[in-house]
Amino acid sequence: MHKNQKEEQSELRQWLELLCNDPYASILDETIFHVDVLETAEDYIVEAELSHCQKENIVVLCENHSLTIQIQKNGVTEKQRNILLPFSLLDKNISAHFSPPILEVRISKVALQNHSPQNHITVIDISE
Repeated sequence: MHKNQKEEQSELRQWLELLCNDPYASILDETIFHVDVLETAEDYIVEAELSHCQKENIVVLCENHSLTIQIQKNGVTEKQRNILLPFSLLDKNISAHFSPPILEVRISKVALQNHSPQNHITVIDISE
């Protein structure tokens, strides 16, 4: 494992501890929608519980250190959660899968090869 990956994992573990101890996270879980952050050997996983929601109304956006999940109706954002991450998303492979009521966003731990990071917002396609 590269030193950069070890530092990134250490930062993520510290961030997860802060997230678990954040009193506002539970309020957002109850008032907007519930979000969990998990880790596997290959990926970081963000799961959102989107009850009574259709795939067509979900938008997933990535911007540098931020993952945003929106529920939209008629082009208007009704609910939104912004998950700040302790590492850049610009050079990561990110995929999203929706199997009602769970949206799963997978973020690869390994940086993409020959990828020139750009500072812009990326919309992630959601599969079923």
